[in-house]
Amino acid sequence: MNECKNMRFLPKGVVRLQGPLGQAIDRVIEGRLKKIDYDLLVKSFKLRDEADGYWRCEFWGKVMRSLIYSWRMTQDEELLGLIRKTKDDILSTQTADGRITSYPEHLQLRGWDLWGRKYVLLGLLAYYHEVEPDADVLNAIARMTDDLLASPGRLQDYGEHFGIASSSILRALVEVAQATRQEKYLAAASKLAEAGCCYLHNIFDAARIDAQPAEIGDAKAYEMTSCFQGLCAMYEVTKDAKMLEAITNYYQAVREQEITITGTGGLKDANGEFWYHGALRQTRQDAGGMGETCVTVTWIWFCMNILGLTGDATVADEMERSLYNALLGAVTPDGSNFVHINPFLTGGGWKKPSFDQIGRKTGVPFDGHDCCRAQGPYGLAAAPLYAVMATDAGYAVNVYEDLTAHGILRIEGNYPSNANVKIILEKEGEYELCLRMPGDFKCKVDGLDAEGGKYHRILRKWKKGDAVELCFDFGVKRIVSQDGAYHCFRKGPLLLCQEQNGCGAEHLAQDGGLIDYATAGLRFSPENTLQLWFPN
Repeated sequence: MNECKNMRFLPKGVVRLQGPLGQAIDRVIEGRLKKIDYDLLVKSFKLRDEADGYWRCEFWGKVMRSLIYSWRMTQDEELLGLIRKTKDDILSTQTADGRITSYPEHLQLRGWDLWGRKYVLLGLLAYYHEVEPDADVLNAIARMTDDLLASPGRLQDYGEHFGIASSSILRALVEVAQATRQEKYLAAASKLAEAGCCYLHNIFDAARIDAQPAEIGDAKAYEMTSCFQGLCAMYEVTKDAKMLEAITNYYQAVREQEITITGTGGLKDANGEFWYHGALRQTRQDAGGMGETCVTVTWIWFCMNILGLTGDATVADEMERSLYNALLGAVTPDGSNFVHINPFLTGGGWKKPSFDQIGRKTGVPFDGHDCCRAQGPYGLAAAPLYAVMATDAGYAVNVYEDLTAHGILRIEGNYPSNANVKIILEKEGEYELCLRMPGDFKCKVDGLDAEGGKYHRILRKWKKGDAVELCFDFGVKRIVSQDGAYHCFRKGPLLLCQEQNGCGAEHLAQDGGLIDYATAGLRFSPENTLQLWFPN
C-alpha cells in the first residue's frame, strides 16, 4: 500500500518550522498580523454600514484564521491576546436575532453578505477548535447559524457568481453541525450540497461527469474551490461515494488543466481570478492577470483536504510546489504584504504588492486591506499542519525544511537549498515513519533508492538519536510547457527564473544565471522584472 491513510494534525505548538516557510510565517506575524487595526475590522459589523455592496465583511474572518493558525505554530502570547480581544469585539456586535453582519438590513443577503457571514463563522469555529472550546463562542455560532437558516429561499439563490460565493458556507455548516452535534445543521448542509451550491447548475454533478473547471458555474476559481472544500467536509461525515468522485475529479482536473508551473491558478480577468485553462495559457500575456494569491491559498488548503481523504503523496507534492514557489514568491521581504496577482512568467512581469481594495473603489481608505493580503498568512500557516502528521502506526513526514516536532523528531539540512537531509528521532519506541518521496525528483533513503510519488515506510524500534538520511537529486531539470513553445528549469522543488535589477549580492544568480522564483523580484518594483518560461 503506497498511500499513508488517516493522517492527522499534531497538537498545537508541537511542530515548529525553521526553514524558508517558518521564517516567512515569523516575518508575516511581525510585519503584518501584529500591526493590523482590529477595531477597524469590527467597526463595519458594529455600524452595519456596508451599504455599497462591497466585501469589508470578509476581512475579520480571514484575518482571524490567519492569526489563529499562525499562533498555532508559534504559541506567541501577543498573538493570543489579539485573538481573544478581537473575538470578544466581534461577539459584541451580535444582535438579539443572532446576526453578525456588516450589511444594513435592507441589503442583507445581497452582494457579499453571506460570503462575509461565512468568514465570521469560520473565524469563530477556528477559535473554538484551536484556541479554546468556549461555550459562549459556540452559542454565538449556533445563534448565528439559526438566523441564517431562517432566511427565506435557498442559500444558493443569494449573492455573487450564480450563488457559488454564498454557497461556500457549506463547510461552515458542516463544522457547526459537528461542533454542536445538532442534526438540523447537517440537514441544511446536505440540502445545499444536494442542490450543487449554484443556481445555474449543480457544480458537483458537473465535476462527476468530468466537466472542465473552466466550464463549471462561472469558473470563479477561489469561490468554487471553497465549495468543494465544503463537499470534502460533507464526505467525511457521510462517506458518500458520489461526493468523493466529484471531489477527486475536480482535484485532478484543476491540477492538470489550471495550476501553473509555480503552483498558482487563475486567469481571464485583470485580477487572475477565474479558471481559464491556466496550465495551457500560462505562457501567454493576453489572457488576463496571472494567478490570484487567494486562489493559491485555497488550492493549498484544498490539497490538504485531498491529502487527508486519500493519503496520496503526490498531493503533498502539489502543496510543496505551491508553498515554495507561488506563495513564498508572493510575500514581501518584511512580511507586510502579498501580491494579489503573480507576474507574467514569460518576461517583463514584476511582483506588485496588493493595494487597498475597498479604498481604491470607494475613495475611503480601509487600512490597506486586500483579500490576498488577508489570505496569504493563512496559506503559509498550512505548512506546519501537514509538515509532520500523526498516523495510526506512527508519523508521516511531508516537509523537509529544518523543523522540530517536539518530542518526536527534528530535521536538519537546509532543504530545499541543499539536497541532503537528516531526520533525527527524539521519540523512543516501535513505530512507523512514512516519508514522502517526491514524484518529480529522485531520492535515496539511507543510501538506497526510494520510489518517487509514494510514501517510503520504515517500521522499527527507534532509540533517541537514531537518524534517517535522505539525499535528493537536485540536478537542474528542463520542463516543456503544455503548448510546446516554451521551456523552464527546476532544481528540486524550486522553479528557476532570470531576474533583472535584483536586490544585490545576497541574491546572486546560480545555475547558469538563474535564481529561484521565490527569491527573485524582491525589490517589488517595475524595474525588478523576472522571466521563468523561455522560448524553445
